[in-house]
Amino acid sequence: MKRTAAERTANQPQPVERVNVNEKGTKKRVVLLIVAILLALGAFGYGIGTLTNVETGWYVIEATSASEMNCAQDFVFRYDLGHSGIGAAAENKALSMLYTEATEKAYQIFNARENSLPYNNIYFLNRNINQPVQVDAALYNAFALSEKMGSRYMYLGPAFQEYHSLFFCTEEWETEGYDPYQNEDQKAYLARIAAFACDPAHIQLQLMGDNTVQLNVSEEYQAFAKEYGIRDFLDLYLLKNAFIIDYLADTLQSAGYTRGVLSSYDGYTRCLSGQGLTYANPVYAPVDALHVTEVARVQYPAGTAMVQFHSMPLNTQKELYYFQFKNGDTRTAYLDEKDGLCKAAIPLLTVTGRETGCAEMALRLMPLYAAETLDMYALQALAEEGIYPLYCDGSVIHITDPAMTAEAVAEGFSIQ
Repeated sequence: MKRTAAERTANQPQPVERVNVNEKGTKKRVVLLIVAILLALGAFGYGIGTLTNVETGWYVIEATSASEMNCAQDFVFRYDLGHSGIGAAAENKALSMLYTEATEKAYQIFNARENSLPYNNIYFLNRNINQPVQVDAALYNAFALSEKMGSRYMYLGPAFQEYHSLFFCTEEWETEGYDPYQNEDQKAYLARIAAFACDPAHIQLQLMGDNTVQLNVSEEYQAFAKEYGIRDFLDLYLLKNAFIIDYLADTLQSAGYTRGVLSSYDGYTRCLSGQGLTYANPVYAPVDALHVTEVARVQYPAGTAMVQFHSMPLNTQKELYYFQFKNGDTRTAYLDEKDGLCKAAIPLLTVTGRETGCAEMALRLMPLYAAETLDMYALQALAEEGIYPLYCDGSVIHITDPAMTAEAVAEGFSIQ
């Protein structure tokens, strides 16, 4: 679009209007100016006092970055200050700085929407296919873990773009163009994307060592992508924050901070490894297709990682990966790798573990959850490997984690 003269000056210094001052009120203005300065100094002093007057106890640690390139808005970080020997205020300052740096870096290296120098992120990989690219170690490790788990979820990038458009619809009639359950053409399009995504001959992230990767895309897939305007072959999407929360937890623990808990709005929790601490979480059961209710609270020890998958939004203010119809039907980002359709075997499924992080558990859980029915044998196999399912079946709450206890169980519900 052609710029106008007004647009060219939009970011330039604006002219300053010259105003004639009446000299008769000079003394009064000086007095008012002095009073204003004293009030400002007092407010500044109060602010400094507030920052330094931090007592021992639990606080929400905030990232202090003014930059928009920060993922802290996706997480809540609570920490038990005052046990490090340097004082709660000093610990709060140091911890906030470290958390800010970590959330800034995580935002940049896992970003699939824009380039973030100096890091070569997912966006950069999608724009530089079939050539070696060196990435940060955290991103390289995320790709390596996905390959180890045999997951093809991250190759559904073009399908995620379609669902992303669906989730941002505001009226039900708008969803018809994006919803494969209403639109057969859309269903066929997603099936073709899934067929490419599942085939390593068409798309494969090659791990070359030394934090170097190459996103290989076949000529056939490139031709298909050109026809449909596809540029984002690769995307962690709903799993992104699972990798980020593990990165944040590992960064904090490596620096000696272990008395806290990180949680994301999309269902991931990492309790740091501080000894002697226990944590609690509500257990929800569906009331109907649109609503859930709390039926118990569970307690578990420090060092626990938790992944919660749910086919309905539990927090309507922050859930970005859903569209819920008035009849209770919901579209989600839990996609079946085989056909690109969103599915949920049960309304809510949680897993916990202490030997694995959120990313590995989410990668293991996704193909079980994004299915027509729940594979109970596969779920039992997870428990035998230290990934413990928690779910409701009617009025029975199934708890398999031996370190987890339940309390405040709702009337009519039982623990098994």
